[in-house]
Amino acid sequence: MSKGDTMNPDGSRVETRHGAKAGTSARRSMGTRIADLLHTAWVGATGRRSRTVLAALGITLGVAAYVALSGIAASNQAALLTRLDALGANLQVVTPGQDASRQPIPLPEYAPKTLARQPQVERVGVFGTAPEHVKIFKNEFVPGSNGNALALSVMRPGALAAVGASFAQGHGIDAANEDLPVTVLGSEAAYRLGVTGVGDRILIDDAWYGVIGILDPLPQAQGFDSSAIIGLWYAKTHYPDQAASIGRISAIYVRTKPGDAESLRRLLAHAANLTGSGVSVNASADLSEARNTTDGSLTMLGLMIGVIALAVGGMSIANMMIVTVMERRGEIGLRRALGATPGAIRMQFVTEAAMLSAFGGFAGVMIGAGAAAGVAMWARQPFALDWESLPLAWCAAVLVGVLAGIHPASRAARLTPTEALRGE
Repeated sequence: MSKGDTMNPDGSRVETRHGAKAGTSARRSMGTRIADLLHTAWVGATGRRSRTVLAALGITLGVAAYVALSGIAASNQAALLTRLDALGANLQVVTPGQDASRQPIPLPEYAPKTLARQPQVERVGVFGTAPEHVKIFKNEFVPGSNGNALALSVMRPGALAAVGASFAQGHGIDAANEDLPVTVLGSEAAYRLGVTGVGDRILIDDAWYGVIGILDPLPQAQGFDSSAIIGLWYAKTHYPDQAASIGRISAIYVRTKPGDAESLRRLLAHAANLTGSGVSVNASADLSEARNTTDGSLTMLGLMIGVIALAVGGMSIANMMIVTVMERRGEIGLRRALGATPGAIRMQFVTEAAMLSAFGGFAGVMIGAGAAAGVAMWARQPFALDWESLPLAWCAAVLVGVLAGIHPASRAARLTPTEALRGE
């Protein structure tokens, strides 16, 4: 009969469940030890408020500096990349190629759809072939012999969005007005025609067109600055003798995601024409390379700033914990005399460091995000902050605090009761 078993009057053995009780006792003991550890660490961390504030302040400033500087760097990066994109860093222009006799090879009608299906493509804008010998004037009183070097462009709805055009006034041509005699003027065309606002009208080949929009200057597509743009549907109905040629695609503006310009060029060429020939793809490779280099450099800069800021916060926690151990030698000696093990002392101070880092990290995240938003608003830049990285920043702060508290905690654990009380 094993120890702990009992016998019934009839001689049968009754087994007691010491194993289950021992397991329950062990779990309760573990839970009690964790609760005691947290309580002891909390009392130690908040026993002296000034010390607690100073200890947490270091990690607060470190995390706040990391979040604020990374946010400011990200905002500057977004503003710079937006400017490079506006200059055409991620804009590719697909146009018809030429055969051996230098005759243009028309782009297939499926080209816009196959281009739009590519994962690297964000927007696609299609322009048709403009009618020939078009004259554009302010009114009928201008002699027809006068020339103003203005061009006519024909677009499908939404094409200007792919170009990256912005409007100084009005709006563009969409599905609701593409069959109406309306036009969008480039900035230079509006200036030459003397048009100062939407609602005015101009004369194109003896037909009146209402001005519904005036574009801002387009550095990435300067040809549109001196153009009057009309809808493809209306152009085909107004010029029935040229409807077939107007319907042919003259250019497809493709807004892509950042990437290698040469790889994107080959991809778009095969997407526009499945044979891979008869297509010309033009892009600013220098701008694209500059964008990629700038993006990578600024990202690395933000990462290094974050590492330095967290390191400074960690050293602050370590220094403060060393001072705390020196101040609390008497408490350490008393706890050792009452039976606390070196491991318990070590865990107490590591837990205190983790608590201080958690409080300081949370405050630092809030302060840093607010500072980054304020600077972006003051500089009139797009506010760019990786919100998903904020919990990681907080976790990193806690980890740094724990690592910084290991040495002071080990130093405290090595003190014997006699040494600690003698020092006190």
